[in-house]
Amino acid sequence: MKKRLGKGLDALFADSTQSFEENVENVQETTNEKVEEIEIDKILPSGDQPRKIFDENEIEELAQSIRSVGLIQPLIARKEGDKYILIAGERRLRACKLAGLQKVPCIVRNYSNTTEIALIENIQRKDLNPYEEALAYKKLLEEYGYTQEELAKKLGISRSKIANSLRILNIGQNILQMIIEGKISEGHAKVLLSVEDETERENLAKLVVDKNLSVRELEEIIKAKNEQKKNEVENKVLRELEENLMKIFGLRVKIYRKKKKGKVEIEFNNDEELEKIISILMP
Repeated sequence: MKKRLGKGLDALFADSTQSFEENVENVQETTNEKVEEIEIDKILPSGDQPRKIFDENEIEELAQSIRSVGLIQPLIARKEGDKYILIAGERRLRACKLAGLQKVPCIVRNYSNTTEIALIENIQRKDLNPYEEALAYKKLLEEYGYTQEELAKKLGISRSKIANSLRILNIGQNILQMIIEGKISEGHAKVLLSVEDETERENLAKLVVDKNLSVRELEEIIKAKNEQKKNEVENKVLRELEENLMKIFGLRVKIYRKKKKGKVEIEFNNDEELEKIISILMP
């Protein structure tokens, strides 16, 4: 027997003329669970499917691949009467229907709570965009009583990963739409969340899309803006100090600052004004 190339790769590069039964056998070899042939019309999408957005072009591309080599990765479903409720694989199910398949390979699991398992399955399979992933975490926390620590342990991820993902839900509706459409990545979203002003945050998001900025470039822009704001605040404070000193001395005062160093200049035009400065400084 030839050496296995990895999960599903032999099936992927198999002769496109192989039968459905041969495809099922290939899939079965790459899983530890029994794969059944199920009539596609008996598989129903779950109303609580965490994935909401489906790229029609991607589904068409997947359908073309399925027409060529069949479905490599089986669906996961739960039997309910004479029907099956889909747990994971709605994109693949849609593509199979588009490809005209009558039967599909499916792993049947007897889960009592399809919604919870569907959420976890999709998260583990990286099948969700950042917005959908955040919604899935929120649903698991609020409806199934997990703490962030418990959920992190169950999913094998860090608690901070969940916390940071949930923050995306507060990023603003327009930016959320950009995330849903794939115009802005999760990395961009995390950086944008550091910007408190909503209008500025949205303007930066639009700049990311218009200029196709990388996460690093966005970070540099925000860093430069923050530095500029800091300088503006410091300059305002210095101007206020200058005004207060001018009131005290009745003379023109200028404060110069560079990093941590600087100097204060008090301008005088004659000996009387100099004596006035000295009298105030050395009463």
